Amino acid sequence: MKFLIDKQKISAEQQLYLANFELSVKQYIESILKDYPTLGVTPTWSVVERKDKFFILESNADFDIKDSLCVNSKIESYINTKLFLDFPECSLSLIIKYRMLPQEKENNEKVNESGSVKNEDGLPTFLPQTPRYTFEQIILPKDTKDRILSDLNSIKCQDLIYNQWGFSEVESKPKSILNFFGPPGTGKTMCAHAIAKMLDKPLLALNYSEIESKYVGDAAKNLKKAFDTATELGAVMFFDEADSFLGKRIENVSHGSDQALNSLRSQMLILLEEFEGVVLFATNLVTNFDKAFESRILDHIKLELPNKEARAAIIDKMLPSKMPLDHRFTQEELLEASDLIDGFAGREIKNAILTMLLDKASLGLDNPVFTFDDLKTALAKKKEQIEKLKAEDKERRKEKIAKRLQDKFEEEAAYENQKQKLHNKKRRKR
Repeated sequence: MKFLIDKQKISAEQQLYLANFELSVKQYIESILKDYPTLGVTPTWSVVERKDKFFILESNADFDIKDSLCVNSKIESYINTKLFLDFPECSLSLIIKYRMLPQEKENNEKVNESGSVKNEDGLPTFLPQTPRYTFEQIILPKDTKDRILSDLNSIKCQDLIYNQWGFSEVESKPKSILNFFGPPGTGKTMCAHAIAKMLDKPLLALNYSEIESKYVGDAAKNLKKAFDTATELGAVMFFDEADSFLGKRIENVSHGSDQALNSLRSQMLILLEEFEGVVLFATNLVTNFDKAFESRILDHIKLELPNKEARAAIIDKMLPSKMPLDHRFTQEELLEASDLIDGFAGREIKNAILTMLLDKASLGLDNPVFTFDDLKTALAKKKEQIEKLKAEDKERRKEKIAKRLQDKFEEEAAYENQKQKLHNKKRRKR
């Protein structure tokens, strides 16, 4: 089992929180594995801090797919709850990727530098996860939700339409590829989980960094291994960072990395043509996909930032049912709170409410109660943080542009200086 935790710079006190978090997860996993003796697990733990700012917790495990997915689901649930309680100061800045790995075998598999298992063929092992969300948990505009469900219905009816009714005579292969695009935090990943849940299939979630390899040519092999795994396990495939996979192939290849990217995109095209399952893509940007990919995508679905009413509905859904409120917030109050966070995505609303819970928990009150003022304060605080981050990012970009202009100016000045020297040298020779 392995965690990869992206982390920003954290203080010594926060390092202690992280250590406590790691210990609590270790103890929980050891306790839960006692209920699954067939897995034959003897955890061996190590924690390593790497230059790329990753923390790695790992242990060896030998398991079967059914039990491993069950254990995976329980551990994920524990992590999502415990992290925010034991690591309040910077929990919101962490992104956790959790994966179950088979026990390392002698001579036939090894762990590579990125932490994934490599088999005897040198390729990583990809394992699907149990979908965590349903469409009932996602606030979407009615037309967007209806569009997704309509696409899913067409996918479900493919056998009837293409085989029994013979539409394969017109179009040889059904389209089962959907692309979600829109700003961060608008629910693209949640939709992928909900689609897999509705189709009653596991979800194989991948991003470019998991497929990319420092060895030229291996990325295409890794991608094929991922498709083979999805075919074998009947999983829905979900690719984040779709622009990396589906962008136009580079015409003027000048580096080995350009050739590797072209190879990856060509392999993706071939595999999408052969794959008979469902593939989902997501990107934060509206990208100019290669036309060869465009023709294979069933639908492009844009997920917008929520409007005032949608933000109010998200706030209401994000408030835990067991949360001790002084009163149930009215629709008017929810709309008032929504006005404070214009431009927020669902993820930012969730993080604001979580911060409110953490702030109240840190007070150590015997009978804590949440008021509407607590909610407004938390939302305003989160908005202030986001605006500060945006301002800092804008300033960094300005400094970067200014540096580029300065470098260009100095380069041109040096060129003119060298040109003048050559001119003077020629004049002296005359």
